Amino acid sequence: MISSRFLAVLGLVVGLYAGHIPSASAAECQYDVHAVPVYTGVVSRIIGDGVLFTDGRAVIMPESLLPFMRLDKEAKLHGLISTDGQKIWALALYDGDKLVCPSALDVRKGAYPGSPAYDVIDHKAAEAP
Repeated sequence: MISSRFLAVLGLVVGLYAGHIPSASAAECQYDVHAVPVYTGVVSRIIGDGVLFTDGRAVIMPESLLPFMRLDKEAKLHGLISTDGQKIWALALYDGDKLVCPSALDVRKGAYPGSPAYDVIDHKAAEAP
């Protein structure tokens, strides 16, 4: 009798050998990002909180979007860019023609534009004395 654990491992090995590598799954978008600008660039390396494009721009992204990035491949994403133009905060990206958004867990833990942690404003500091 063959154990189910053995069959699961065997299925994974056969799938990898056949070139069917398990891939990241896309999350359904919780907000409309089509109004946010689109940026493209070639990924030169992975950094602590995202990726670096070959032109020197850093792309900050939620953890759930990182598996879709490939070294030396072009990335297309919706995001916000810093005033100096050197940092992009990714809100969603394209995997082929399909739009991929961060997982609900990433959106909740923030902080990047669009997350509740990023949108907290101290209203008392803005009031005049």
